[in-house]
Amino acid sequence: MKNISKRNFLKSIGTVGVYLAGANLPVWAINTTANAASSSLSYKLLKADKNGVMLMEGFTSRIVAQAGKSVKGYKWHKSADGGAVFKTEDGGWIYVSNSERKNGGVGAIRFDSNAKIVDGYQICKNTRRNCAGGLTPWNTWLTCEEHPKGYTWECDPFGKRKQIKIESLGMFNHEAAAVDPKTSIIYQTEDTGNSGFFRFVPQEKITSMGQLLDVNGKFQVMKINSGSKVQWNDVPNPLAKMKDKKKDRALMRRKENKGIDYTGFQRGEGAWYHGGKVYFATTSTNEIWEYDIQNNTCKTLYKGKGVLTDPDNVTVSNSGLVMAAEDSGNMEICGISKNGKAFPILRVPKHKRSELTGPAFNPAGDRLYFSSQNGKGKGSITFEVTGPFNKLL
Repeated sequence: MKNISKRNFLKSIGTVGVYLAGANLPVWAINTTANAASSSLSYKLLKADKNGVMLMEGFTSRIVAQAGKSVKGYKWHKSADGGAVFKTEDGGWIYVSNSERKNGGVGAIRFDSNAKIVDGYQICKNTRRNCAGGLTPWNTWLTCEEHPKGYTWECDPFGKRKQIKIESLGMFNHEAAAVDPKTSIIYQTEDTGNSGFFRFVPQEKITSMGQLLDVNGKFQVMKINSGSKVQWNDVPNPLAKMKDKKKDRALMRRKENKGIDYTGFQRGEGAWYHGGKVYFATTSTNEIWEYDIQNNTCKTLYKGKGVLTDPDNVTVSNSGLVMAAEDSGNMEICGISKNGKAFPILRVPKHKRSELTGPAFNPAGDRLYFSSQNGKGKGSITFEVTGPFNKLL
């Protein structure tokens, strides 16, 4: 055992680090056999099911969409990326999914209260490289373009209103957005080297689609000081143009913003708001960060030493479990315990040159949606996994 790394050991047994009732240690840190008898869940990833997904006992999968195939009349897009779920009045929900293609856009699948697919349609078009984004408390989807001249677009998940370009959220390599429901402050990541972690502070609370077009506010960048305390510095020009393709891809490296102090992150990617905190990933450093809004501190929740590699899209379960999908790695969605340990929740093997994207839960929290961006080299495959996710803490 001395010659086997903890990462390889975890891979070999396939256990996940959930906490058991009455125990202070995760499963991977104590005797697995003894714990199996004391819990209703199995903490080992089983062999891949008929859909090619390795799951824990008690979980099942189905494929809900594939690139090029019809979803109730909508031809599902290629390169599915960031996603989110929205409630509907009939007890169902809508899953929206970006397309990280040159011609981009956003598609949507509507489910009824029994999880039956009842509609498919497009909610955004004529945009480029729609990567991740963020859901808003006023029930819209902020889809983000990932290129140096990229913008954030506000979309109606119900498909009734046209998309809106929000220039106040800047022009840069956008990745993801997360919104504080109490203040309407919008936090954003930037997918490039020496990227900033930004926020837009509106002068008034946002309550409806389109309001962001007219509201004024401050656009700021994070600077982490000693003791993990955060200082927010104003950005002179969030629409600053890129002059040198090699030197100023990052917004804060562009001429008009160069004098502002900020913390540079290496490829800021997924972001998600939950319980007064914003979680975001830095893919190049294999880290998950936690920004505590009330205490105004930013610390690493997961420091990159474990089974989770290349974290990208982030979500949080109803029980508060932070989860991240891998951009390559071994194609896992991993959970992260409160003490910063990562464990695999599912794995999609045999999907080479792909990544897992768009993890998001239905309102009840028992159905997880995600995609393999280039499933088996045949384009996007979008999955639904059903199971007792709320028991994973």
